[in-house]
Amino acid sequence: MADIGVPPTPLQSLLERASAIEGQLAQGEDKPFTEVTHCHTGDAVAAGHQPLTFLRQVGAMCAYPELLDAEHMPADAKERVGRILQRLQGGSVGAYNLEYVTGTVAKKVAQYLERRDGGIASDARCVVPSSGTAAAVVDVISLVVDETAALPTAVLVPVPGPRLHGAAAGLAGAVAVPYSLAEERGWDVDGDAVRQALQQARARCHPKVLCVVNPGDPTGHVLSRQSMEAIIRLVAEENLLLLADEVQQERAFLPDRPFLSFKRVLWEMGAPLASTVQLVSFYSLSNGVGGGGFRAGFFELVNIDPSILKCFYTWGMSVYPSILGQAMLDAAMELPLPHEPSYQSVEEHRGALLHSLAHNARLVQEVLARAPGICCHPLQGGARAFPRIQLPPRALRHAQELGLEPDVFFCRELLEATGIVVAPGSEFGQPEGTHHVGLSLLLPAATLERVLLTFTRFYASFLRDFS
Repeated sequence: MADIGVPPTPLQSLLERASAIEGQLAQGEDKPFTEVTHCHTGDAVAAGHQPLTFLRQVGAMCAYPELLDAEHMPADAKERVGRILQRLQGGSVGAYNLEYVTGTVAKKVAQYLERRDGGIASDARCVVPSSGTAAAVVDVISLVVDETAALPTAVLVPVPGPRLHGAAAGLAGAVAVPYSLAEERGWDVDGDAVRQALQQARARCHPKVLCVVNPGDPTGHVLSRQSMEAIIRLVAEENLLLLADEVQQERAFLPDRPFLSFKRVLWEMGAPLASTVQLVSFYSLSNGVGGGGFRAGFFELVNIDPSILKCFYTWGMSVYPSILGQAMLDAAMELPLPHEPSYQSVEEHRGALLHSLAHNARLVQEVLARAPGICCHPLQGGARAFPRIQLPPRALRHAQELGLEPDVFFCRELLEATGIVVAPGSEFGQPEGTHHVGLSLLLPAATLERVLLTFTRFYASFLRDFS
């Protein structure tokens, strides 16, 4: 439900209606369908993918150490738990354990980052473990907000993109300035669009931060090295802090377009950029092998004085996360090696998720390519597709009469006719004059295929009805 006094987002309104329909079905009310199918989510667990078993075993034993005596728990999980408990105050996740978070976990993250980025050094003093990403983004933006300035601080956010960054800017006392991704180039970051947004914004605010989401959500793109280098040069020229939302990095599913961190690309560009461009990058366990409910992640400061971390220690928002979530983050930063008993199951789990995402991405593109009026650019990573749909003028007029965005009207009609919930493009923002829907790639393949066939049949009938 939306907060009191805050209007619901387009997706929230649809979900409220979907919930009401589920209640009607449960009471035996006749509908053209027998169940509501949720096809909008980026939450893997909600879509039926369980968190990595190894992490759940570690979490269970940390919460209830008596399980260390259980024969069915693997030796490598027990070894991780033994080390974690030794570092916890009172040997329990029930204590605040600030030193564990800022010391042990930060060091484990730094070691992971060095492995991820091919040996590029990572300073544990510049790593802040956090409770997911949302509060951490607010914290970081707050650092650059000058409440005494004549003009408000601004954060450039991508459109389409997650609502998180615009909301975080507002909570931090800044304003969000949207810049459009280049749909015709597979949702690449368009430097000219960013510069145009900067030029237009500077009359009313002071832009200090550029937010980039890679892999993209909901757009499903993965930035190339060339694009990342152009972004880095742009923030250097415009004197902006680069805020890299890289939480979908473990969902880059195409071998020929692997995920590269902005930190790695920046370092490999060499001096002077490598030592001057200021970067904050974010990681979330929610969008990797863990689950959103565990609320664990971190961010790393690059070319930013580590003394700034005193602000986070004082505020406590980012550094007082759930200790159970941090224990699982600790374990995720050091997954089993080939000689350990859980290695095979971990690799199978990670491989199965990537295979599922890649298969579903191909399925979406193949089915939608056969539907006139729908365009879906190649998908490379993330958990969603963001196809563009053409809506006839009569449908646009009807939506206007109802006081609805056209894509919201389409999604509402789809729900009422088929029981399928997709996210309206306006939930994420979209280029003016275009209409999109957000489709989850996390569904079981058979469910997704059924959804796509139903979706395309409904779309064809919608065009006929409003032609």
